[in-house]
Amino acid sequence: MKKRFQIILAVLLCFSLLLTACTGGGKDESSKPGTAGNDSKFAQAESSAEPNSENSKPEESQPESSEIQESSQQAESSHSNRPEASSKPEESSSKPEESSSKPEESSSKPEESSGNSDLPDWLRDATESQRDAYNAASEYYSNTFYSRQGLIDVLVYEDDFDEDDAEWAVDQLGVDWKKEAVGYANYSLDHGAYSRASLWDSLYLRLFTEEECNYGFDNCNPDWYGEAVEMADAFGENMIGSRSDLWVFLDNHDFTEAEIDHAIANNSIDWKMMALRIANNYVFMNAPCAAYGVKMQFMDLSWDSSEIEYALANVDADFNEMALDRAREIIADMSVSQAYVEYALMNEQYMQSEIDYAIANLYCDWNLEAVGAAWNWLDEYPDSTHDELHDLLTINSWFTDAEADYACSYVGK
Repeated sequence: MKKRFQIILAVLLCFSLLLTACTGGGKDESSKPGTAGNDSKFAQAESSAEPNSENSKPEESQPESSEIQESSQQAESSHSNRPEASSKPEESSSKPEESSSKPEESSSKPEESSGNSDLPDWLRDATESQRDAYNAASEYYSNTFYSRQGLIDVLVYEDDFDEDDAEWAVDQLGVDWKKEAVGYANYSLDHGAYSRASLWDSLYLRLFTEEECNYGFDNCNPDWYGEAVEMADAFGENMIGSRSDLWVFLDNHDFTEAEIDHAIANNSIDWKMMALRIANNYVFMNAPCAAYGVKMQFMDLSWDSSEIEYALANVDADFNEMALDRAREIIADMSVSQAYVEYALMNEQYMQSEIDYAIANLYCDWNLEAVGAAWNWLDEYPDSTHDELHDLLTINSWFTDAEADYACSYVGK
């Protein structure tokens, strides 16, 4: 019994020793990287470094570096089995500078060749002047419409290209000049007022051939009623005239009667202002003049009475001053009497109030005017007696008896 107890006690002792050995191995594992103890260490390092990431990363990357080192050693050991290739890396590593310098020396040539290689054969084989002419022609052509000859002339006379180069460049554009004529015709219609005749003439002046002009004219998209209205508006902006004048103007531009009537009815001309422009133009060209002369500019029956009245009421003229200026012109030309001046102004259709104003402000010495007239008569009739000279001054020159007597006495008759 005692012996059995000793055996049991020995077994329990062996079991306790075995348990102690197992628990001691667990403590050693806690020091390996990647365990919970390691994680808490990185956390403490981060809190103490605030936040120095360089301190933590080397420890994290240690396993990777060790693995890389092992893999590199394995790679070296594997390459050691290939002695022929072992020397090549050293040779290639000694030549980078030489190989890197060569592309710099030849870098300009590939750019030139690659630029020319992008060009079509016909342009790459052309001369430099031909390429320049072609580039200029392309730019001109892209901006507006040209005929073949018109574009050639631009290159020759504005850009000083040789005519052969200009012709070569224009022909390389591959333009359908008939369609170009259509484009120019439509462009003209969109940007100006044209009649049938003026549109065809504009194509011809653009140096399109007669065939191209006809094609462009026949294939464009005109609204001749609208063009007639636009031309009527242009007439109103740049010319002066009545509705009758406008009708003749449009007829001369080959619009039909229906188109002309439509234009006269639908234009934007302010006919009162047109009448005023006509009145001011007449005064400017004929001053000094009477209001009657202005009124005579509106004898055309196409004018409305309200338009005429507006023009006469607002014309830029003081007809009293006009009458005075005209009276001064008359006495400056010859020695005349007051009656003659009044008659001359009346004959020129000045109103009586305007004549009275002129005489009152003329400040003329009529006695001296009679003396001047007496000398003139004596030049023609030197042997005239007193009575004969007196009659010439009163009957022919309309001086008063007192003025004639003063003149005769002054010249010794």
